[in-house]
Amino acid sequence: MEPTIETKFSSQEEKSHTVKIVLVGNSKVGKTTLLEALTGSGIAGRGYSASLEIPFKKENSQRVNIIGRIYDLRSQRYFPYLHSLFYYGAKGGIIVFDVTDRDSFQAISKWRDIIWGHAGNIPILICGNKSDLRQDNQNQVDIEEAVSFTEKLFEKQEFKIPYIEISALKSIVAYNATGSAEDSIEDIYPTTDAFRQPFVNWLIEILKRHEVPDNL
Repeated sequence: MEPTIETKFSSQEEKSHTVKIVLVGNSKVGKTTLLEALTGSGIAGRGYSASLEIPFKKENSQRVNIIGRIYDLRSQRYFPYLHSLFYYGAKGGIIVFDVTDRDSFQAISKWRDIIWGHAGNIPILICGNKSDLRQDNQNQVDIEEAVSFTEKLFEKQEFKIPYIEISALKSIVAYNATGSAEDSIEDIYPTTDAFRQPFVNWLIEILKRHEVPDNL
Protein backbone atom coordinates (compact mmCIF):
# COMPACT_ATOMS: atom_id res chain seq x y z
CA MET A 1 0.00 0.00 0.00
CA GLU A 2 1.31 3.45 -0.87
CA PRO A 3 1.43 6.10 1.87
CA THR A 4 -1.08 8.88 1.34
CA ILE A 5 -0.04 12.49 1.79
CA GLU A 6 -2.54 14.82 3.44
CA THR A 7 -2.66 18.40 4.68
CA LYS A 8 -6.06 18.38 6.40
CA PHE A 9 -7.37 16.51 9.40
CA SER A 10 -10.09 13.98 8.64
CA SER A 11 -12.30 11.63 10.61
CA GLN A 12 -10.18 8.73 9.35
CA GLU A 13 -7.01 10.36 10.62
CA GLU A 14 -8.56 10.93 14.05
CA LYS A 15 -8.96 7.16 14.36
CA SER A 16 -5.32 6.61 13.50
CA HIS A 17 -2.21 6.90 15.62
CA THR A 18 -0.44 10.20 14.95
CA VAL A 19 3.27 10.74 15.60
CA LYS A 20 4.08 14.44 15.93
CA ILE A 21 7.21 15.70 14.17
CA VAL A 22 8.47 19.29 14.45
CA LEU A 23 10.23 21.02 11.54
CA VAL A 24 12.70 23.80 12.40
CA GLY A 25 15.62 25.74 10.96
CA ASN A 26 16.70 29.27 10.11
CA SER A 27 14.54 31.47 7.90
CA LYS A 28 14.73 30.94 4.13
CA VAL A 29 16.28 27.47 4.30
CA GLY A 30 13.30 25.95 2.46
CA LYS A 31 11.10 24.47 5.20
CA THR A 32 7.88 25.52 3.47
CA THR A 33 9.12 24.16 0.14
CA LEU A 34 9.93 20.87 1.87
CA LEU A 35 6.38 20.60 3.19
CA GLU A 36 5.02 21.33 -0.26
CA ALA A 37 7.25 18.66 -1.78
CA LEU A 38 6.07 16.10 0.78
CA THR A 39 2.41 16.84 0.06
CA GLY A 40 3.02 16.33 -3.63
CA SER A 41 0.53 19.08 -4.43
CA GLY A 42 2.78 22.12 -4.31
CA ILE A 43 0.50 23.74 -1.72
CA ALA A 44 1.09 23.40 2.01
CA GLY A 45 -1.95 23.44 4.26
CA ARG A 46 -2.97 26.52 6.21
CA GLY A 47 -2.04 24.62 9.36
CA TYR A 48 1.60 24.55 8.17
CA SER A 49 1.82 20.77 8.30
CA ALA A 50 2.04 17.71 6.09
CA SER A 51 1.45 14.04 6.83
CA LEU A 52 2.97 10.72 5.85
CA GLU A 53 0.53 7.87 6.37
CA ILE A 54 1.89 4.33 6.76
CA PRO A 55 -0.31 1.18 6.88
CA PHE A 56 0.73 -0.84 9.94
CA LYS A 57 -0.18 -4.42 10.95
CA LYS A 58 -0.26 -5.13 14.68
CA GLU A 59 0.49 -8.50 16.28
CA ASN A 60 -3.23 -9.35 16.29
CA SER A 61 -3.26 -8.80 12.49
CA GLN A 62 -5.33 -5.64 12.93
CA ARG A 63 -4.35 -2.93 10.45
CA VAL A 64 -4.13 0.69 11.58
CA ASN A 65 -2.78 3.85 10.00
CA ILE A 66 0.33 5.40 11.50
CA ILE A 67 0.53 9.08 10.58
CA GLY A 68 3.68 11.12 10.86
CA ARG A 69 2.44 14.71 10.97
CA ILE A 70 5.20 17.24 10.31
CA TYR A 71 4.63 20.71 11.77
CA ASP A 72 6.49 23.82 10.61
CA LEU A 73 7.38 26.35 13.33
CA ARG A 74 6.83 29.24 10.88
CA SER A 75 4.94 32.15 12.44
CA GLN A 76 5.24 30.68 15.94
CA ARG A 77 8.82 31.96 16.02
CA TYR A 78 7.40 35.45 16.39
CA PHE A 79 5.43 34.41 19.47
CA PRO A 80 7.80 32.81 21.99
CA TYR A 81 4.95 31.93 24.34
CA LEU A 82 3.68 29.46 21.71
CA HIS A 83 6.94 27.52 21.56
CA SER A 84 6.07 25.11 24.35
CA LEU A 85 2.78 24.25 22.63
CA PHE A 86 4.56 23.74 19.30
CA TYR A 87 7.04 21.23 20.74
CA TYR A 88 4.66 19.55 23.20
CA GLY A 89 4.22 15.85 22.47
CA ALA A 90 6.76 15.76 19.63
CA LYS A 91 8.35 12.35 19.00
CA GLY A 92 10.90 13.56 16.47
CA GLY A 93 12.43 16.72 15.02
CA ILE A 94 13.68 17.66 11.54
CA ILE A 95 16.33 20.40 11.37
CA VAL A 96 16.70 21.97 7.93
CA PHE A 97 19.65 24.05 6.77
CA ASP A 98 20.71 25.56 3.43
CA VAL A 99 23.85 23.86 2.07
CA THR A 100 24.85 27.18 0.45
CA ASP A 101 24.48 29.11 3.71
CA ARG A 102 27.05 28.23 6.36
CA ASP A 103 25.29 30.33 9.01
CA SER A 104 22.22 28.09 8.77
CA PHE A 105 24.47 25.02 9.13
CA GLN A 106 26.16 26.43 12.21
CA ALA A 107 22.73 27.03 13.74
CA ILE A 108 21.98 23.28 13.84
CA SER A 109 23.29 22.93 17.40
CA LYS A 110 21.09 25.82 18.52
CA TRP A 111 17.98 24.20 17.02
CA ARG A 112 18.93 20.83 18.48
CA ASP A 113 19.18 22.37 21.95
CA ILE A 114 15.82 24.12 21.51
CA ILE A 115 14.10 20.88 20.46
CA TRP A 116 15.62 18.84 23.25
CA GLY A 117 15.01 21.64 25.75
CA HIS A 118 11.26 21.56 25.04
CA ALA A 119 10.62 17.93 24.06
CA GLY A 120 13.45 15.93 25.61
CA ASN A 121 16.11 13.99 23.69
CA ILE A 122 13.84 12.88 20.87
CA PRO A 123 15.23 11.52 17.56
CA ILE A 124 16.43 14.14 15.09
CA LEU A 125 16.86 14.12 11.32
CA ILE A 126 19.23 16.69 9.82
CA CYS A 127 18.28 17.78 6.33
CA GLY A 128 20.54 19.80 4.04
CA ASN A 129 18.40 21.59 1.44
CA LYS A 130 19.05 23.42 -1.87
CA SER A 131 21.58 20.91 -3.21
CA ASP A 132 20.61 22.11 -6.70
CA LEU A 133 22.20 25.49 -5.88
CA ARG A 134 25.59 24.12 -4.94
CA GLN A 135 28.50 26.17 -6.24
CA ASP A 136 32.24 25.90 -5.89
CA ASN A 137 32.63 28.46 -3.13
CA GLN A 138 33.91 28.49 0.43
CA ASN A 139 30.56 29.31 1.99
CA GLN A 140 28.85 26.07 1.02
CA VAL A 141 28.70 23.01 3.26
CA ASP A 142 29.86 19.82 1.56
CA ILE A 143 28.35 16.41 2.23
CA GLU A 144 31.41 15.08 4.06
CA GLU A 145 31.33 17.95 6.55
CA ALA A 146 27.60 17.53 7.19
CA VAL A 147 27.91 13.78 7.69
CA SER A 148 30.87 14.23 10.04
CA PHE A 149 28.88 16.73 12.08
CA THR A 150 25.89 14.40 12.48
CA GLU A 151 28.19 11.55 13.50
CA LYS A 152 29.59 13.70 16.29
CA LEU A 153 26.06 14.41 17.50
CA PHE A 154 25.39 10.67 17.48
CA GLU A 155 28.35 9.94 19.75
CA LYS A 156 26.49 11.34 22.76
CA GLN A 157 23.10 9.79 21.99
CA GLU A 158 21.54 6.35 22.27
CA PHE A 159 20.15 6.64 18.74
CA LYS A 160 21.64 7.58 15.39
CA ILE A 161 21.10 11.08 14.01
CA PRO A 162 20.92 10.62 10.22
CA TYR A 163 21.72 13.15 7.51
CA ILE A 164 20.02 13.53 4.14
CA GLU A 165 20.64 16.11 1.45
CA ILE A 166 17.86 17.22 -0.86
CA SER A 167 16.54 19.75 -3.29
CA ALA A 168 13.00 20.30 -2.02
CA LEU A 169 12.29 22.58 -4.96
CA LYS A 170 13.04 19.79 -7.45
CA SER A 171 12.02 16.88 -5.17
CA ILE A 172 15.47 15.29 -5.47
CA VAL A 173 17.38 13.31 -2.84
CA ALA A 174 21.07 14.04 -3.44
CA TYR A 175 22.37 12.05 -0.45
CA ASN A 176 20.70 9.62 1.91
CA ALA A 177 22.43 8.19 4.96
CA THR A 178 19.27 7.02 6.76
CA GLY A 179 19.46 3.48 5.47
CA SER A 180 16.47 1.21 4.90
CA ALA A 181 14.24 -0.20 7.62
CA GLU A 182 12.05 -2.54 5.57
CA ASP A 183 14.21 -5.61 6.11
CA SER A 184 13.98 -5.32 9.91
CA ILE A 185 10.29 -4.48 10.18
CA GLU A 186 8.22 -7.05 8.32
CA ASP A 187 4.81 -5.70 9.27
CA ILE A 188 5.22 -2.16 7.93
CA TYR A 189 4.83 -1.78 4.18
CA PRO A 190 5.72 1.71 2.91
CA THR A 191 6.12 2.11 -0.84
CA THR A 192 6.64 5.69 -1.94
CA ASP A 193 8.66 7.78 -4.35
CA ALA A 194 12.37 8.35 -3.91
CA PHE A 195 12.01 11.80 -2.37
CA ARG A 196 9.67 10.78 0.45
CA GLN A 197 11.36 7.46 1.18
CA PRO A 198 14.12 8.74 3.53
CA PHE A 199 11.50 10.53 5.63
CA VAL A 200 9.34 7.38 5.75
CA ASN A 201 12.34 5.26 6.78
CA TRP A 202 13.19 7.68 9.57
CA LEU A 203 9.57 7.70 10.74
CA ILE A 204 9.65 3.90 10.89
CA GLU A 205 12.71 4.08 13.14
CA ILE A 206 10.75 6.35 15.46
CA LEU A 207 7.85 3.88 15.48
CA LYS A 208 10.25 1.21 16.70
CA ARG A 209 10.76 3.35 19.82
CA HIS A 210 7.05 3.85 20.54
CA GLU A 211 4.37 1.17 20.82
CA VAL A 212 1.12 1.61 18.94
CA PRO A 213 -1.74 2.05 21.47
CA ASP A 214 -3.75 -1.13 22.07
CA ASN A 215 -7.08 0.66 21.72
CA LEU A 216 -6.58 1.29 17.99
